[in-house]
Parts: sequence; C-alpha cells; structure tokens
Amino acid sequence: MNDNTERAIETLKVDLEHSEKRPVMDFQEYLDIAKDNPEKIFRNIFRLFHDMVKSYVEKGEDEYPDDPESIGFMKYDCSRLFVHGSNNPFFADRLFANRFVRQAEALRQGSQQNRIYVYEGPPGCGKSTFLNNLLRSFEEYSNTEEGRSYEIFWDIKIGNDQVQVPCPSHDYPILLIPKNYRVNFLDNLLSEKMTEFKHRVSNDKEYEWLFEGDVCTICRSLFRGLLEKLNSLEQVLGMVKIRPYKFDRRLGEGISVFNPGDQPSKLTFLSDKQIQERLDRIFGANLVKYVFSLQARTNNGIYVLMDIKSHNKGRLLELHNVISEGIHKVNGIVEERISSLFVALMNPEDKKALEEEKIESFLERIQYNAIPYVLDVPTEVKICQSTFGEQIGVNFLPGVIENFARVIISSRMNVECVSLKEWIPDISRYKKYCDEAGLLLRTEIYGGVIPSWLSEEDRKKLTAKVRRRLIAEGEQEGKKGFSGRESIRLFGEFFSRYGEKPNLINMNNVADFFRQQIGKEQRNQNIPKNFIISLLNWYNYRVLSEVKESLYFYNEEQIVEIVLHYLCAVNYDIGANVRCPWTGRTIEVTVDFLKIAGAYFVGKDINDQEALLIAGEVQKKYVEVVAAERSQITETELYKELFVACVRNLKEKTFEPFLKSDNFKEAVKAFGTGEFETFDTRLREHVAYMVNNLVNQFGYTEQGAKEICLYVVDQKLIEKFS
Repeated sequence: MNDNTERAIETLKVDLEHSEKRPVMDFQEYLDIAKDNPEKIFRNIFRLFHDMVKSYVEKGEDEYPDDPESIGFMKYDCSRLFVHGSNNPFFADRLFANRFVRQAEALRQGSQQNRIYVYEGPPGCGKSTFLNNLLRSFEEYSNTEEGRSYEIFWDIKIGNDQVQVPCPSHDYPILLIPKNYRVNFLDNLLSEKMTEFKHRVSNDKEYEWLFEGDVCTICRSLFRGLLEKLNSLEQVLGMVKIRPYKFDRRLGEGISVFNPGDQPSKLTFLSDKQIQERLDRIFGANLVKYVFSLQARTNNGIYVLMDIKSHNKGRLLELHNVISEGIHKVNGIVEERISSLFVALMNPEDKKALEEEKIESFLERIQYNAIPYVLDVPTEVKICQSTFGEQIGVNFLPGVIENFARVIISSRMNVECVSLKEWIPDISRYKKYCDEAGLLLRTEIYGGVIPSWLSEEDRKKLTAKVRRRLIAEGEQEGKKGFSGRESIRLFGEFFSRYGEKPNLINMNNVADFFRQQIGKEQRNQNIPKNFIISLLNWYNYRVLSEVKESLYFYNEEQIVEIVLHYLCAVNYDIGANVRCPWTGRTIEVTVDFLKIAGAYFVGKDINDQEALLIAGEVQKKYVEVVAAERSQITETELYKELFVACVRNLKEKTFEPFLKSDNFKEAVKAFGTGEFETFDTRLREHVAYMVNNLVNQFGYTEQGAKEICLYVVDQKLIEKFS
C-alpha cells in the first residue's frame, strides 16, 4: 500500500471507532454520570423525543411580543428537523409547526403515554416524507452525545462459565434497582444541592416511570438468580454493564418501521440458542428464559406503521393490549413490558375503516394529528424552490411566485369562515387589499402576519380570543384542493411555459395560466370564484404603491419647509411679506400659496374659498396650540399632523405628472442605454431615482424595475385606483 492508501484507511479506522464503537461502562460509572447529570440520564423515550424536537427546532419567534393579545403563535424554524440532510425534505407550515411543537411538549409531561399517535392527511400532503425525516433526525440525534441514552448489557462470569447477554428490551439501567428500594436509592444518590430536581422527580408525571417501571423479565430473572447464587449485590452489579442504546432503523433496533406490504412474521417469539444453553448451565434448565417478542426490539424506542391498510391494519389491532396496558404475553407464558412511542400514518378513508371495527376502548387510545396541505405562502414557495432550485426567483418579478402560491393555497381553504365574519362583518371595505371571502387575509394570519392595511378599529377587535378562533378554523382546512404533488406539477408547467420568454414572469402570466392553461373543470372545482380577479387587484394596488413610493422625490427638509412656511403664513393677511421665524426665509402670503400648500394637506385640488377656509381653521388651531403647549413648533401635535398628511398626499400625487408626460414611458424603456441621455434632465433624475428605489427598497432587479413601471402605466393603474 502507498502512503495515501494507508492514510485513508487509518483515518477511516479512527472515524469508525469514534462514531460506531459503543463504549461499555460499569454500573458504578453509570451511577456517577447519573448523579452529575440526572435530567439527561433519567429520561424515557417520550422525554428523549421531546428533547430531540427542542434541540432541532429553533426557539420560536413572536413578531408581536409586546402585543397584549398575542396568542403565542410562533414562527418555528423546523429545517434542521425536516430539511437539512434530506434528499426529500418536508416543509412544515406555521400551523403545523405550532401544533407539532405543542405535541412534543405534551409528550414530555408523560400524560400522553399509552397512546398511538396517528398522523392523518389527504394523499399528496407529505405524510411519509414528514415521518421519514422525523425518524432520520431522531436516529441522528439519539446517536450523539447530547441525545445518548443507555441500556443494560450483562457480562456474566461464574467459575468457568461465561456468557454475555444483551437486554433485548433495551431497558434503562436504573430500573434494575428493585421498586421497593428505588425511592431511597435515588434520594441517596442525588446530591442535596439538587432539591428542585428531587422535587420534580417526586411530583412530576414525567418521572413516574422511574418508580413504576420495571426491567424486562430476562433482566429481572438474571438479577434475582445471580443474587441468590452469589449472595452479593456488589458481585451482581459488577456483572451489569452499561452501553449506549444504538438506534438503527435498518436493523429494527430502537426504531421499527412496517409498511402495509410487509408480511407478518410467523415467529411468535425470538430467542438465542447459544445464550440459552449457557444460561441453563449457570442457573439450571429454563430458570432464566431468554425469550422475547419482536416488540421488545423497539421497547423504549419508536414503533411505526406506514399507512393503516393491508397487513398494517392487523398489526395495529394487535397492539391493543400493548398500548392499553403496556404488557403482553410472549409465547403465551412470559409477560413482557413494552413502553414505546407508537406512531402511524393514515389516509382519511382508512380512518373510517378502522372506526368500523368498533373497538371503543382501543379507539380512545388513538390520538389523531392532522397533516393537511400547506396553508401559508412562504412554505409553499419553499417547496417550489426546493424542487426547481432557488435560482428560479431571478426569472420572476417580486411577489409573483408568492401569488402563484396564493392561488394554490386558495384551493385548499374553506370559502366560509364564521370567525372572520364575526370579526369583520363587511370584508368588502378592504376590496383594494383582499378578496370577497377574506382568503388573502386569513392566509396572512396563518403565516403569523397581521396586515398593516387593517383599520385601527379592526386591529383592536383582533383579540386573542378572535385569533385563536381563526387559527382553530385554519386547523380544519387543507384537506382538499391542489395536493402537494399537483402543486409541483402545475408550477413546473407554468415555469416551462413562461420562463423562457425575454421578460420576467409577471402577474398577467399567473392569471393567464390559471384561466386558460388548466382545464375548466379543474379550475372551477378548485379555485374560488373571483379569487384571481381579487388577487390581481391586490397585487396591482401593491405595485402601484411601490412605484409611487419609489418616485417620491421630496426629502424631509423640503416637507419641513412647506409645513413651517404654511404655519407662518396663516397668521397674516393676503399680500403680506413676512419672514418665517423658523427658516429665516421671506414668504409672500397669497391665495395661490395657500391653495398649493393646502392641497398638500387635504390631498386634492382646492379653490380660493376652500384655501382661505382651511387656512382659517389651521390658524385657530395654531393659536390654541401655541397658548396651550408652549413647546417648539416641530414638537406640537398640529405640526406633526400636517407633516404626516403632507408626506402621504405627496406620495399619492407624485406619479400623476409623469403619467401625463408622453416621454415618461419612453424614458423608462431607454433607461440603462445611451438613448436615455437624450431625455430632459429632470425626467432622467426622476426615472433614475425611481429605478434605484425599486431595486434597493423592494427587491427588484434593474430589468424588473423597468418592467413593473411599464406594467403600472400599461395597466392604467392610476385611473383604476383613483
């Protein structure tokens, strides 16, 4: 072998020994570790699963932490759990992520044991993808130092007889201490400094298993047999070895997954002939029976049924006693205790078939958990990007992929929403921003967003109770409409049709695709009536606002000057020439001056009489403010009110002069070329300013900025929303 070969083999050897070899320790060493870190060592499968979820899911973010009506509807990042390291990732939307984290929290409390957790959802919702990624993450976590748990392993030496006996049930070593002595043993083991932990161990249901649990029949027989034979606890415990519990789905150790087509085993029990013969030589024939069931291999682990149909339906029904009582008979003789996390997947039609069995006591043990289709926009977009590559975004105008996702999601929602109607009886007030059924509003809320366009009154009415009811109704959606697989297929067809064109993909393409390129029956069956029209209006209003905002050319100093000069002028007669005390500039008080400035504040053109009337009203407020507040003019409520109104109306009116200019559209087209220099200097400044703002503030490319501006002009959006 050459040097490179030797180095490669040596590195592999070190890596394998570090990651694959399970270090074996004495019972005494195990107790030393438990004494120093009891919370980590004394955790069962349910707490271990909880810790895995908490370790992999980043702490949730509440975008409204200071809102007294917050309901703790958190933004959880589940990518480490379901996405990273996966060839087939699962993307959890906000509704599902919150529900899943709550379930993990409930598992820790121990009150959810003796149940089977069934995840049900319509075809194409990603059930199998979810569970496969969850199991992969659990296996990965459990084989790390942070997620390590321990099992019993016997190394028995008496005279010339020697036998190594693995515990097939992967029992927790602490359960080897007889129940009657366990309370005192733990009290003596744990330091006096651990008062809080001792209290939790004694009172929390999470740790009930520490006092109620028992080792498997094999380990119990070995412990008693050795104690009788040796009459020395020290010698018995010296033969107890502890090693990490190695979870391995492929071997069925700690994680067993059964598919509907997997044939049931014909074996009623498992054993090991060589181990049994050696045990018989040490203890006598059949005094210690090394027999166990298939379920033992996932004791203190996870037992999974992929879809409740075919052979898996029988497997589920066979679990009745195991789940209900935690025990069953092996070979009709030996009693075996099983404490596993039982999980299954189910389609809605299989649930009906199971309920027809009418095993009420067992059905009560089933906890159903929904996996609906995705209902928030960012998650649906991630699914598209995961399938077609994140780089596809460069082919779209900003917001267009999100709106494709909104159409898909609309098909999965219920048109009627009782809690929305009670909250906002007349949703038509928001027709600029929302559809007639409020789907766009509810989608935002499902994504954790409270839209800024809501009125102050409706924002106040969005109490914690109302939000909980909205979220609760959302939990019942996502059971119909375009499936995950259909969504990916439709997006692929959409992208192939419009992605090769020279222009960026825009909202007209989205509308055309869903109106013309899919079947009429498919469209009418899935997409709510008038939803695409409402989505276009909502999008058009948004992009018009972005272009107006980007064209807004006034700086703050100019607006401050307008407001201060107006507040000075209203105190003088028409024809006066006065020096503004705040800017030092001389002002000629004319009706035209009051008309131009007044229009900034009211947002429309005004005549001479209106200008004088408004000036008189402002002058009265000015006298009251100066007399009452005695503070700097820029700190008064009157000044702030006029400043905000001026900013708002300048933004609203900025676009109109350019729209009337024949050269504006041509200047936009020419931007970035030599021809652009032939246009008027002022026009060039405004177009360049607009493009720069669209790029820096709203995420457009230069090409996208030009296209969206031309879109606003061609669609005559100013007239539509005037």
